[in-house]
Amino acid sequence: MNKILSILLLTFIFTQEPILNEEIGEPCPPVCEGTCLSEEETQGLFNNIKELQFDLDKSLEINGNLNLQIIDYDKSILNYKEQIKLNEEQIKIKEDMIKTIKPKWYENRYLWFFGGIFLTSGTVYLAGQLD
Repeated sequence: MNKILSILLLTFIFTQEPILNEEIGEPCPPVCEGTCLSEEETQGLFNNIKELQFDLDKSLEINGNLNLQIIDYDKSILNYKEQIKLNEEQIKIKEDMIKTIKPKWYENRYLWFFGGIFLTSGTVYLAGQLD
């Protein structure tokens, strides 16, 4: 039992010491499971994530503005259609007004003038025939 404890204690002590790179004299980087990235690559990825998050926020803001513009456009189309209906009603009312105000064919003063001349000349001619 003592041997097992001493082995565990020695392995624990030796694993706590930094392993030095023999060529440079610096500690070796820890062993990664999978892909290890340098500090520059990590910073680059972090900056890309920030940029993409900013682009996402900006696109969501633009999308919201476009939705508001669509709603305003729909309202203006409805107002435009209502204005067209009102204009058509106004045209109908004006046409009825023109029909009401426009003089009839029998109210033509030239017709009465020439009719009067014809009747007077006819009466004078017939009176001359009475002899």
